[in-house]
Amino acid sequence: MICVAAHAQTQCPGYVETDAGSAFDVASIIRDTGSPQSALDKVRSAVARVNAGGGCSIFRDRLACEETMTLADKAIAALQACANAKVPKGTAHG
Repeated sequence: MICVAAHAQTQCPGYVETDAGSAFDVASIIRDTGSPQSALDKVRSAVARVNAGGGCSIFRDRLACEETMTLADKAIAALQACANAKVPKGTAHG
């Protein structure tokens, strides 16, 4: 069962990074929330709150916000792929 857990975790990247070098620790948010799907929900919720509040235009440092939102989009894409990854058929869940 240890091998199955290790295999499932390799579907998720440890972090994602923007072209500007900002990084998001995907592994930590998965660990903190308990699953890739829960992490995805949390990041989507944070992005939705920013967008509902007026987006990056409401912030003093709009460029920093835009960089953060770009990073969040990359994290969402990685978490979607990770959350949708299937454990190979015939393996046990433990």
